[in-house]
Amino acid sequence: MRVALLTTTQHGHLNPYIPVVKALQAAGAEVELMLLSADGGTLDDQRRQALGTTKVHAIGEVAMPPWSGDPAQIGPMLRSSPVASQTAEALREVAPDFALVDSLPVTAAAMVGAQVSGTPYGMIWANLGGVCPREHRRARWAYDEQVGDYLTENGVLWSARTHSARSPILNLMPTIPSLVGDDAVTDDGVQLIGLPGAAGERGDEVTCPDLQKLDPERPVVFVSFGTIFYRRPELLRTVILGALATGAQVIAAVGDLADELKLPDEVVTAPYLPQREVLERADVFVTHGGYNSVAESIRAATPMLVVPLAVDQPIQGFFVDRAGFGTSLDPAAATEQSVTDAVADLLDPSKDYRARLQAVQPECGNSAARTAELVVSTVESLQREGQQ
Repeated sequence: MRVALLTTTQHGHLNPYIPVVKALQAAGAEVELMLLSADGGTLDDQRRQALGTTKVHAIGEVAMPPWSGDPAQIGPMLRSSPVASQTAEALREVAPDFALVDSLPVTAAAMVGAQVSGTPYGMIWANLGGVCPREHRRARWAYDEQVGDYLTENGVLWSARTHSARSPILNLMPTIPSLVGDDAVTDDGVQLIGLPGAAGERGDEVTCPDLQKLDPERPVVFVSFGTIFYRRPELLRTVILGALATGAQVIAAVGDLADELKLPDEVVTAPYLPQREVLERADVFVTHGGYNSVAESIRAATPMLVVPLAVDQPIQGFFVDRAGFGTSLDPAAATEQSVTDAVADLLDPSKDYRARLQAVQPECGNSAARTAELVVSTVESLQREGQQ
């Protein structure tokens, strides 16, 4: 059984899908990883090593900046993109029994390529947009409508209720009911499969000796705006100083901004941190709301202050806030005082944020293992149907 998995080179997409590759291989599948280079990103040596003998195909390039620019440019960009034909050609060459496509707007052309190739394909998400009712994603409508028109023109199914793509065969959402609630749109074939971020090698592991220096008697606030959207030095400094004003210890992932931020010496900074490990020690996580960060924080039962910066992050912020797993703060309203107040609230044990997160731990599951199970059973079912 051969399965193709198509995603981008971004950390937020490789992080959850490297475990999926391994789970599929453990289930007996041969996996072909197809990567779209996002803004010139590549598969680094450490991640390549984590993938072992997995075959990796570079099939094209996509750009992130247009998705925060003029929405009217999205449709023409998708229609002129070579990614659709590149994806179709790659899938025909590899000839997998099934393809699993990372469903997000930037991979829309690849979805068309999968459709055109004739390969049976499913959708999997690395954010909550696929089940989010449209009333909670108004900020993205103009972009979504461009994507929807493009996909439907090319035969890809489109959910107007969520403004996202659908597969006619398999749709996998790595989340839990306690996070997305009863109004999550799942009655059109979407299956909730547990959270990403379970233990296991992903190829992004680093050491953090400074963790051992933290005072175990004092609360810890962890600050990270991820690996793509972190370059907001003024906002990042405001958030760090606001958290520090609560009296907590602050540890922050700041990329290459350490010198520019000019932070007090007591703030522990690093370009990149072992997020799952830090979250186990943290009492509050201040995050941009990338979905992997949200999922890993839930697994660690660490309350969140979500400061959503772009694209799908306001959706995650909405769900976190509504579920009572933390709170969301509009970046435009982020002052040192508003951050201090929000973090102090999250540190208050009487508010039960951590208790709510601890209560949902049995739901978390292992989305990679569940994905492998469902993909294998789907392929076996398709093969039986083909033999009849």
